[in-house]
Amino acid sequence: MDEIVKILPNFKKFNAYINNVNERLSPIMLSGLTDSAKVHFAYSTAFYSEKPICIITYNEMQAKKILKDLEYFTENVTYFPRREILAYDYLAESKDISYERINCLNNIYDKKAKIVVTTIEAVSQEIVSKETLYSNIFTLKEGISINLEDIKIKLNELGYERCDLVEQAAEYSIRGGIIDIGVTAKNGIRIELWGDEIDSIRKFDVESQRSTDKVKKVTIYPASEFVLEDNLSNIIKRIEEKSDQDEKTEEDIEAIKEGDYLSKIDKYFNSFYQKRETLIDYLKDDYIIFLDEIGKIKARSENIIKDNNTVIKTLVEKKREIPEALKNLRDYIKFIEEIKKVQTIYLEKQDIGFVDKQSMHAKRNGYSFSYREVNFFRSSMDLCIQEIQQAKKARKQIVVLVGNKENENKLRQILDEKIKSNTDDIIIQPGELSAGFESFDFNLLVISAKEIFSSTLKKRKRLSQEFKQGETVIFSDLKVRRLHCS
Repeated sequence: MDEIVKILPNFKKFNAYINNVNERLSPIMLSGLTDSAKVHFAYSTAFYSEKPICIITYNEMQAKKILKDLEYFTENVTYFPRREILAYDYLAESKDISYERINCLNNIYDKKAKIVVTTIEAVSQEIVSKETLYSNIFTLKEGISINLEDIKIKLNELGYERCDLVEQAAEYSIRGGIIDIGVTAKNGIRIELWGDEIDSIRKFDVESQRSTDKVKKVTIYPASEFVLEDNLSNIIKRIEEKSDQDEKTEEDIEAIKEGDYLSKIDKYFNSFYQKRETLIDYLKDDYIIFLDEIGKIKARSENIIKDNNTVIKTLVEKKREIPEALKNLRDYIKFIEEIKKVQTIYLEKQDIGFVDKQSMHAKRNGYSFSYREVNFFRSSMDLCIQEIQQAKKARKQIVVLVGNKENENKLRQILDEKIKSNTDDIIIQPGELSAGFESFDFNLLVISAKEIFSSTLKKRKRLSQEFKQGETVIFSDLKVRRLHCS
């Protein structure tokens, strides 16, 4: 267990908070936290409550920062990005985003996603209901008999595309008695048949195509979040009932009949999906939701709706049909109503004022902490040593994150030289956070010192390059002069 997590149960304040969490008190507000301290608290909550968590923040940049900090604590982190809603008739969204989203939803459903990070924009978008998305999943076991045609139909229904060779996620191939299914960008499932019976099930590496671990059974989950809720003929009837029968609608219907419906889903979203939910509905039964800076989340939510209305206004002016997916965007009021169903914890840098009734309830159940951010960007090692010496005198728990093992050995040598007393009580370990922090409540100092070593290496490299360039100038000058003299 990491030392900066291990230290927390030594303090009554943290134990009281965890007891509240385990008693399902909600909402709760934690204030006085720095950005990296928020991540520290969220991860520690998941660790000591043994519950999965979801962190909702105000924009993608902050989400990426949180993801990077969480990587220090665990590899089991899943990101749910926003989806690009199509205002026109073409597929613009990156396949990587599509795979990332469905991978996150599958991991939530399968209870493998212990920590989810997302944004207010992503949770404001309506998605297919959990019931619909997982209605066609199936399990294959070693030794059972299967009908190959049925398997093809099921794979197609789950969004897999047939190809000659599986080279990425969402593809499948059938070669003789071998069925390959690409479940992620790197890994697939290989099913070997003996007649109609499954002889073996193995994982395989998509890049090398080599089989790896053998498994007894496997469940095949959706490869796309756009599995069909109903057959195409019923979807078309609903489109016809709701839309004006103009030339464009007729073209869309013809494309849907031919199976080219993905680019039409946003336009006729409510006809494709009568049962609609948001990510919150996928999380509500099991997860603790953390809200990162509710004031910023509220402001971002309001701006998203304004931007959305601007897009709708532009489409109206151009006399274009407004995609139903754009109309379905949930506003902040609906978001607050949704999170009332879920155990919620607010993460705040400051003790906030009135934002809404829900946050005021959280404030009444709140815990105020005293943190400060600790940074040494482009600073000398001497300042870092001074900080460590002061913390050592104050008998604080000191943890220094140095990026890698090589830096760990370097720093230990420097500390032994600079600090005259014993340094064995200073914990130095690989890894990094976006910033260090000092917690006065937990008598803890965490220094993220990788930047110091990076700056030193860059400085040495720059000096080395300047020296080499200087040598070139000197020798070229000598050469020019000698030629001139002759």
